[in-house]
Amino acid sequence: MSSLGDAELDLCRQMRQELHRYPELSGAESGTAERLQRFLAAHIRPDEMLTGVGGQGVLALFESPRSGLTVVFRADMDAVAVHEINVLPYRSEHEGKAHMCGHDGHMATLLALGFRLARERTESGRVGLLFKPAEEDGTGAMAVLADERFQALAPDYVIGWHNLPGTALGTLLVRAGSFACASCGMAITLTGKTSHAAKPEDGISPQVGMCRLLEQLSALSTPVENDDAFALATVVYARLGEPAFGIAPGDATIMVTLGTAADDRMQALRQKAEMLVRQEAEQAGLAWSISYSDDFSATENHPAVVSLMLEAAEDAGLVAETVDRPMRWSEDFGQFTRHYKGALYCLGSGESCPQLHNPDYDFPEALIEQGSQVMLHAARRLLTVSEPA
Repeated sequence: MSSLGDAELDLCRQMRQELHRYPELSGAESGTAERLQRFLAAHIRPDEMLTGVGGQGVLALFESPRSGLTVVFRADMDAVAVHEINVLPYRSEHEGKAHMCGHDGHMATLLALGFRLARERTESGRVGLLFKPAEEDGTGAMAVLADERFQALAPDYVIGWHNLPGTALGTLLVRAGSFACASCGMAITLTGKTSHAAKPEDGISPQVGMCRLLEQLSALSTPVENDDAFALATVVYARLGEPAFGIAPGDATIMVTLGTAADDRMQALRQKAEMLVRQEAEQAGLAWSISYSDDFSATENHPAVVSLMLEAAEDAGLVAETVDRPMRWSEDFGQFTRHYKGALYCLGSGESCPQLHNPDYDFPEALIEQGSQVMLHAARRLLTVSEPA
């Protein structure tokens, strides 16, 4: 089994820190893409490298001596709009943007897999390393799937992973079926009529309706986290009127993140939320509108691929656990598993690691070697199967 040399691991760590220093948000990862292309061309030299995949994506391909199946491993490229508070030599130099979700480490781990494949190819088939843009806003996977070059690749399997704080370092978590929840962003606008603050009775204020909705929408969340009943409604933003003491408010905005364990539950949750908005608006004499964005499908893992990932974890000497419920967050990887057989899994980033999107988060570099090793074992197991699982 191909090992990762100290010099190669150091290069991956250095690249991770460079990517951390220059984070870019969804759809704007041009500098990230250029850095990846230069690194791949200078150090790994894949058989083929496609650029501009689904926008800013990069796809490196490694052929084997014998034809066979194709497996694609995915890493995300984008950062999040969070101000980093870490005091690090590679701290983000882009104010208000930072790799607080660990995508810098995901990319470095995929590069480490590239080093392993460059030294020792799989016996048959083809391996693709997909550096994918725009995961955080949910648009990247769909853009890649719409790219004719990815369609022509026709992968038999697509594999993705995410680091997970609060779990022992290197522990692999996976499950068949729903692994990550479906979610969407719901934006609500309530419109009444402004008035002078001294005569609020001359206007139509959305204040009472907005406050009721904040409570009622939050009450849509259920404490049960199983495939059938779990629902989540998290108010993420609320605004009433303008910061002017002389004006009684005439409009309000509420933004809510909705989540369910399965896609078929999302429509029911939307309808419940919409009914609450309509009832409160009509009672208060307000006009209302609703829009949706940041749509994520639930990620459905293929049972046979999950079994192979558990075997790959054992091959790599990692502890593996089958979780009994989906992750509450969402991933656009669910778009891939709607089209191809695949699985998303997590690797623990340490029990004391700050949570994802926290301003003091930093990807644990010990995962670079562990993560690339389990992916290589997965590639070997998947590509020894004569037909897709």
